[in-house]
Amino acid sequence: MTTLLSWEFASALASSFAVCAFLVVTQRWHGRFSLDHDLNGVQKIHTIPVPRVGGLGLLLGLFVAIVIGYTENSKTYPTALILLACAAPVFVTGFAEDLTKKISIRTRLLASFVSAAAAIWLLDARLLNLDTAILDALLSYHAVSVLFTVFAVGGVTHSINIIDGLNGLAAGAVSIMLAGLGTLAWMHGDHMVMEMCLLGIAAMGGFMILNYPFGRIFLGDGGAYLAGFWLAECAVLLLVRNPSVSTWGVLLACFYPVWETVFSMYRRRVYQRVNSGNADMGHLHQLVYCSLQTQKSGSHQRPSWLRHGLASATIWGLTLGCQVLALTENANPVALVFGVIGFALIYCLLYSALAPSKNERIPTVHATNG
Repeated sequence: MTTLLSWEFASALASSFAVCAFLVVTQRWHGRFSLDHDLNGVQKIHTIPVPRVGGLGLLLGLFVAIVIGYTENSKTYPTALILLACAAPVFVTGFAEDLTKKISIRTRLLASFVSAAAAIWLLDARLLNLDTAILDALLSYHAVSVLFTVFAVGGVTHSINIIDGLNGLAAGAVSIMLAGLGTLAWMHGDHMVMEMCLLGIAAMGGFMILNYPFGRIFLGDGGAYLAGFWLAECAVLLLVRNPSVSTWGVLLACFYPVWETVFSMYRRRVYQRVNSGNADMGHLHQLVYCSLQTQKSGSHQRPSWLRHGLASATIWGLTLGCQVLALTENANPVALVFGVIGFALIYCLLYSALAPSKNERIPTVHATNG
């Protein structure tokens, strides 16, 4: 199994890189549709048009690896192939937004719900236990369990698009979270979920070779949604197949994008009193990026690629900390709950330190991206 997995990991990485490299080299042929020409959006921090169709690399990387595993009669890959098929609605909708810039957030969110419902139907990937007495009682009702799972998977899927604002940030964060889930799966003897996590990491790695830190290609909405859906479903399958795994540990492992989304909705709706779907420069990763604008030793600006690299690495550090706690305290639900609360507090403290003063309003604009 180890030899087969190594071959599939390599094929996912190589296929993803090859597709992304081809898209970068041939962008003059498809750039009219694939380039991110909107350089004036308030949330945009790149200065030249870049292909935003890197999700194709992620999709093909996963597909090639799954087909190779399938032909070798591995038990993991029928499930992985079905899961990739379930991702079709949300990926296609996101990819259509990348090409047309006309697909609304509501439509894309609905597509994520459809993909989650398909995974419930075909794989029975449905949450039944949240390690919380009242919620567990509610989840005993089939309809409530289905609706909650669809909402949770759709929310996590969309949250990755929210954090996709710096070179390498979303892909790197998802890779770290998949590594945490994969380690939990390995600790509980679940080789299927572990292999699915590793394939996701490999496909993300091929893309990141061209994305981090210089930003030659972007994930786009299609890629961000596919990555988010793969992450969410690996988390659900881990819990469904291993009742002894703490839900709080899995939540902690995936908590960064979830909290970023919840906090951003609160900030926009309650504090700024604007539509929660409006784009702005108020996400934590954007504040970290802006704080790195000038050199400490003088007034010279750091190169943009360096700011991207440092800002993404800073957020990766926070995400990695969640994985360490989730793995170390897996047997202690109380510690995991405090880990979730602790991350939220650290996030808020860091945000408060970097946010503009009360007299400075974060610029916003109605846009389709997070």
